[in-house]
Amino acid sequence: MDTADRDAQRLPIAQWSAANRLRKLGYELFLEHQPDIPWREFAKYGADPGTQVLAVTLTLEDGREMLCSLVVGMSPEAFSVESDIGVDDADAENGYRYLLEIPESLADSLDAFIPMLDHQLDQLVEAAPRLLRELRADTPKV
Repeated sequence: MDTADRDAQRLPIAQWSAANRLRKLGYELFLEHQPDIPWREFAKYGADPGTQVLAVTLTLEDGREMLCSLVVGMSPEAFSVESDIGVDDADAENGYRYLLEIPESLADSLDAFIPMLDHQLDQLVEAAPRLLRELRADTPKV
């Protein structure tokens, strides 16, 4: 197997690992807040070719959803990743309020991309429990 073949394997493995970390985050938050907070995970291909969205959604008592997402992109020029945590908000301009936005980062090699992906995941995993607790403290019980 040559270098290109090994690199072709490393990218889906990195995406699988990212999805697994998000799954673990969702489950841990569910366990911490059960039975009040159901959760689900998803991985969808993005609207643009070469992008994939990896995410977990936690449903608050009032029906709003908190979304923790990671958008992975590939183009001939670069790999990219951007992340956010947000919540449904009828008062926000687009019906969604960002609680954490991690801007898009670009890498010109897989070797640079994988640590960048891990770093953004670290930030999501660190912030999500606090943000969920804050949202729950401000959420009226239905």
